[in-house]
Amino acid sequence: MSLDNVPKEVETHQIVIRDLIRVYHRGAEEVIALRGIDLEVKKGEFVTIVGPSGSGKTTLVRIIGGLDKPTAGRIWVDKKDITRYNETQLLAYRRKKVGFVWQFGNLIENLTALQNVMLPMKVPGVRTKIKNPRERAEMLLKRLGLEDRMHHKPYELSGGEAQRVAIAVALANNPAILLGDELTGELDTETAKEVLEYIQELNKEMELTVIIVTHNPFVAKFGERMLRIRDGMFESLKHKALGEIVEIDAKGRLVIPEGIREVIGLKRVAQLIVQGNTLIVKPLEAPEETS
Repeated sequence: MSLDNVPKEVETHQIVIRDLIRVYHRGAEEVIALRGIDLEVKKGEFVTIVGPSGSGKTTLVRIIGGLDKPTAGRIWVDKKDITRYNETQLLAYRRKKVGFVWQFGNLIENLTALQNVMLPMKVPGVRTKIKNPRERAEMLLKRLGLEDRMHHKPYELSGGEAQRVAIAVALANNPAILLGDELTGELDTETAKEVLEYIQELNKEMELTVIIVTHNPFVAKFGERMLRIRDGMFESLKHKALGEIVEIDAKGRLVIPEGIREVIGLKRVAQLIVQGNTLIVKPLEAPEETS
């Protein structure tokens, strides 16, 4: 894809990803974390991406957040190609456009909840539109049900309270996008549900775009759209009306889930048969090579 070849989806979607590849080198070993990912996310959409450890989900969210760079491919956010940003531009992008929530939080232990939330708005050299950091921090903590815990330090909070403070920190600079990576990993099911419901409310009320990656199907169900990732490629998605379906990317590729391939005996070669408006995929043994 040339630098001038901008997909039409950039005009209608907040995030557009094309041909995203990420290769890591560990000594002589080459690890392919992402294998040509395509993705579009609309403004205000809540997307969850579920996959096992090593599937590429954390790499994907780090690249969207400007914490890592792809080996190849392009990402547009609000019509800007962030893959062409230098380090200074990426830093500004992270501080102004993106909020992060991680599994183990992003809190400083010797600061109160209120001080933690105010901190991103007071970082030297960060120009924000927030005129009164304390007022905004108090508003966010109240909105997250923490009015009585503002002056408590992280070790004085429950797991759910601390994670809600972490969400407030992520929202401090009024980002357009909230990214989460296993953000309920240390929480019990009831507390995780509570935190995710808060995120759902913020998503709707603030038109906040949310992308959460997780290995937990329970967490993934809270999104409007749930994608499954395996071996660096999207495998299928969960549609609320249609159930389990596969998504065809911008290059016409689809990934048939492993479970379905096993059931029908589909191996490396398949036969495609078109009958009217129906596509049939049948197993086909690879022809024997001739000498």
